[in-house]
Amino acid sequence: MRRRLTLLSFASICLVTSTISAMAQEKYLTAIGEEVVPLDVFQDCEVCPEMIVLPLGTFRMGSTVGEANAAKLRYFTSRNADTSRYEEELRQSFERLNIDPDNPEAGQLRYYASEYYDQQDDPQYSVNPMLHEVPSHEVTIDLPIAMGRNEVTREDWAACVEDGGCENGQSVIPVSEYVACEKRRGCIPTPDSRVAFRIQKQPLSQHPLAPLHPRVGVTYYEMQDYVSWLNEKVGASLYRLPTEAEWEYAARAGTTTRFAQGDTLTLDQANFTISRLEVIEGEYVWEYDPRNARRLLPVDNLDAANDWGLRHMSGNASEFTSTCGAGPHRALSSSSSYLEADRDRPNCRRSIKGGFYLGNVELARPARRVDSPSEHWSSWLGFRVVRDLHPILDAPD
Repeated sequence: MRRRLTLLSFASICLVTSTISAMAQEKYLTAIGEEVVPLDVFQDCEVCPEMIVLPLGTFRMGSTVGEANAAKLRYFTSRNADTSRYEEELRQSFERLNIDPDNPEAGQLRYYASEYYDQQDDPQYSVNPMLHEVPSHEVTIDLPIAMGRNEVTREDWAACVEDGGCENGQSVIPVSEYVACEKRRGCIPTPDSRVAFRIQKQPLSQHPLAPLHPRVGVTYYEMQDYVSWLNEKVGASLYRLPTEAEWEYAARAGTTTRFAQGDTLTLDQANFTISRLEVIEGEYVWEYDPRNARRLLPVDNLDAANDWGLRHMSGNASEFTSTCGAGPHRALSSSSSYLEADRDRPNCRRSIKGGFYLGNVELARPARRVDSPSEHWSSWLGFRVVRDLHPILDAPD
């Protein structure tokens, strides 16, 4: 059940090599007693998801004000929109906060740390939501983990349902009964019925209910049911949802470019939507690239793996993380700090990463983040899991 991935970029090789030279090659045991090392693929049980052992290392998380601003400008360009108004509004928002608009990074950080912080004045809410991505900061991955190779699939979820660990029943409640079920005591809509209900409002976004499609339509709390079931299967508390830092580290796979695949991303590499707003005979008309899928794809579809073998970290389904994501980054220095910071915050707005099939390419950047309530569900929102690893200690000579 163990396999080896060898797709490595030069940056990934450097990161792995530096990790190995600093700490020697880490070795870990799976639940069935197999020995694994970084970039091995394994399963702890027959119905457990495929996991990839991540190398330890350090990376830069988030983006700078300049990068976030450039992303917003590219978004406007794709809409064939004039950017001058946006650029002036951004300058004015910084000036109102006594932040130098030509060098806003340091001033913005001081403002976030001050007692005068007011969300209504924050330009990330009023002008450019991509400023949620700041500040760019260095994070050390100090907790050994394996990351799910794929988004959790319908097949993965069905095994949990069949075993009694997740929601009872995998059948779809008729759309006509959905609202009544929401109001009726003891009647809980299944994730499938939620997706079916949402599809009525998205006729162009049909969601095939095939085994290898991502499991969507579940809340953060229901994702925890799946995690608990996995831990019961292996007899230890090993599985959980990734922190935002762990997710972004895995998505970047040792790279520093806008995407793990480089500074550009194609529809052969990720499931997102290319569109442009055009003015035709005085009317605004959306033009869509004919190659857009505009629906979820199976996890093994496209050339969607990054250099560490993780698939669809950009596009397809957005993914919940365990990090409370409202406001800018807290700029913590380690993955263990991110995990500890939100351990006792069960009801916060979680950070969502990765973009999705109807979103534009700027949303698919590893740095991109939005926040959403833990009880939120959507036909485009899924998740993947991480597994904590414990090093095998070599016997002394």
